[in-house]
Amino acid sequence: MRSAKESGCFPYRSKLVCFMELYPDGRLEQLTNQNEKLDACYNAINGRSKIVAVWPGNWRSDLFIIDDVEEFMDALMR
Repeated sequence: MRSAKESGCFPYRSKLVCFMELYPDGRLEQLTNQNEKLDACYNAINGRSKIVAVWPGNWRSDLFIIDDVEEFMDALMR
C-alpha cells in the first residue's frame, strides 16, 4: 500500500479514483458521494476508520492509504 501524502500529487478530486472506508472490524465500504467522503474524513480523524483509495494507471492500479485526511477534506471543499 502506498502513501497518498508521499505521492506528492494524489488526485483527490479525480472521478477515476475509487475511495473506500475501512473499519477496524474489516468492513470496507465504497464512498460514492461527497457527503460519504466527508463523513469518512471525520471518522478517520477520530480514529474510527481509515480511508483507502485505488488510483488506476495505464498499466496497473495502486492502492493508497489516505494519510493526509485534511488535504483530502480541503480538496472535497473546493
